[in-house]
Amino acid sequence: MEAIRAKSVLLGEYLISLADAWLIPLGFSLGSPRSAQQRGSHISLRHPEGYRINRVLIEEMKVIPDFRAPDNLRLGLAPLYTSFCDVWEAMDRILQVVGEKLYAKYPTEHLTVT
Repeated sequence: MEAIRAKSVLLGEYLISLADAWLIPLGFSLGSPRSAQQRGSHISLRHPEGYRINRVLIEEMKVIPDFRAPDNLRLGLAPLYTSFCDVWEAMDRILQVVGEKLYAKYPTEHLTVT
């Protein structure tokens, strides 16, 4: 269990470091505690267009986050099968969605289920 938790912490710290470098400059903020002792294996990223970003990730980018109103994208990091490459790839896809404004073609109305 200690090794699994250690990998979970490292995955979260890696995701947060990529978010700080790539996504914070694009209007994101961290919705999860920075301290690993205060969080589990989900990282929440907040953005005013979170809902539409979530739609693009699911429908076009093969990234499956969880959306929580009003603006939270939750990314689950399962340490038994999530790799550091998976984290990099997901963050790179989020960067692409926001950098290219791919979310702009989606309506702001929320579906019942995402």
